[in-house]
Parts: sequence; structure tokens; C-alpha cells
Amino acid sequence: MINNISLIGLGYIGKIHLRLLMENPNWNVVGVYDIDMTLTRDLALQYSIKAFASLEEALDHSQVVDIATPSSTHYEIARQSIIAGKHVFVEKPVTSNLKDAKKLQKLIAEAGVILQVGHVERFNPAFKASLPYINNPVFIEVHRLAQYNPRGTDVSVVLDLMMHDLDLILSIVKSNVKKIHVSGTALVSETADIVNARIEFENGTVANITTNRMAFKNSRKFRVFTKDNLVSINLLDKTTEVIKIKNASSGTKNMVIEPGSGRPKKEVVFEHPIILPTNAINEELNTFHMSINSNKVTQVGIEDAIRTLEVAFDIEEKLSL
Repeated sequence: MINNISLIGLGYIGKIHLRLLMENPNWNVVGVYDIDMTLTRDLALQYSIKAFASLEEALDHSQVVDIATPSSTHYEIARQSIIAGKHVFVEKPVTSNLKDAKKLQKLIAEAGVILQVGHVERFNPAFKASLPYINNPVFIEVHRLAQYNPRGTDVSVVLDLMMHDLDLILSIVKSNVKKIHVSGTALVSETADIVNARIEFENGTVANITTNRMAFKNSRKFRVFTKDNLVSINLLDKTTEVIKIKNASSGTKNMVIEPGSGRPKKEVVFEHPIILPTNAINEELNTFHMSINSNKVTQVGIEDAIRTLEVAFDIEEKLSL
């Protein structure tokens, strides 16, 4: 079984990964590495694992590498890991540009390794519970609001936060992008802090996304309208509500709508899918482990990451600040 893993990068996300990996029986954490050697030694001591002095040393002792470093370093660390024949989990965005992502795609095919990208919202239990109700979306409305945090502001809010929702949208809309309309502004960063994007797909689906990292409170709401229902997903609170409108049955106790003009009455039916209390990061790491050991395509692979990057950079190019 392949489970010897090293963690590269011990910042905010890296520390979360380290704790979860240590608690997860699927993984054997052999050691950690960060350019901050004091931090590396402190955490290695805390968890009784090896403090690697370099990436090369980490690769020598590992079958798998978990990359949780700043996005600008993802490509080079992933490149070296893949060439060394290691399976790779890398946080999003997979790389800071499309050219490098496509280079990794080629290297992965040549090396025959598995690479999974950390688009963690795919594993949000509220989103997963919504999937049986989402069939041929007509309109998608997304609001992701976050309180200001200097971490991540080296890139625009598109690459920092909107990426999550772009990945979710592209995973449920089975069509190519036709047109994108964008507006945004920078408030305190050198890159955009607030962005709205309207994405039109060739099959007629429309997605409207607003992302704001200068909000007074956090909010992550994702609504999907289909011909049959409205699926309202609260990614932050991890709740899902399905609202269906159908011809009213006799004596119904549900809310009734009278369309008028002799049209039949409609009733509104609310459903609340069961949400399993899972940790999304732990779930994505488990999925990665399963993909490696069953030699199956991972749920969020390099192809998904490239498609998301393509849309994200298209949005970036259309921003006029």
C-alpha cells in the first residue's frame, strides 16, 4: 500500500494538513519541510516525525508529496516530485499560470503518477449532498464574501477565492464557456478585491458569481436553479435546502401559489438532504489515497484544474482596474 507521505509547506493550510494527516490512519507522515527551518524542526519535534533539510531529502523518503506552499512555488515543487516518480497532492491553484499547468499535465502522463488538486469545496458535505438534485442547471448564483486577510492577497480575489466556485460550477455544467462579462475593483490590494463575473455557457446555462474579500462577515452561498427545483447550498454553514414547485395536490399543507389566469395552483415543497458531518480536507486526502491505491483517475485532477485556470485567467484578462 502506498501511504508514506511528506508535507511541503507549513503555513496556515500546511499546519491543517499536517494535523489531519497525522490523525488519518490511511497516511504515514514520514516528515515535513519548509524553507523556515526553525518552523520545520519545531513541528517535526511536536509530531515526532523527521525534519527534512531539503525538498530532495523529502522526496528520497516519500512515496507521496503534499504541497501546501505559496502558489508561485507549486510548479517547481510538483515538477521535481513528478520527475522523481512521486504522487502529488497540491493546493489550488495548481500553478500560477496555464503554461506551467500544461507542462505538469505532460509530465504526469509520462511518469504515470497521480496528481490531485486541492479544490476543497468539491468535498464540502453540503455540496456533495446537493448533487443528486442538480440536473441540467439553468442558472447559478454564487456569493462568496470574506473578511479581509492579508494571506492570499499576492494574487487577485479571482485566483484567491473565486477559484473555488469556478471549479464547482465547471463540475456541474457540462458545456463549454461561450462568453464572460466581468467587473471588479481593488480596494486595499494591488490586485482586485471585489469581482463579479457573469459566465454564459454554450448550452444556455448562466452563472453569476460575486466574490468579495473586503466584507464585514464571511458568507459562501451557492444557488442552482434547474427546471425542476432550486438547490440552495450554504457552503459555510454546511446546509442544503431543495425547493420544488409542482401542481398542488388536494388538501396539501404546503405553501400554495396561485398563478392566476385559470392556471393550476402550485405547491412549494421543501426538502433538507442529510448532511454528513465530514471534514472536507480530510475527505479530499482520503479520495487521493484511494485514487493512488486503486490506480484510478482522481476526482479533481490536472484536467479539472486546467479548465478552472483557463476560465479564471479569462476573467483576470477582462478586469480593467
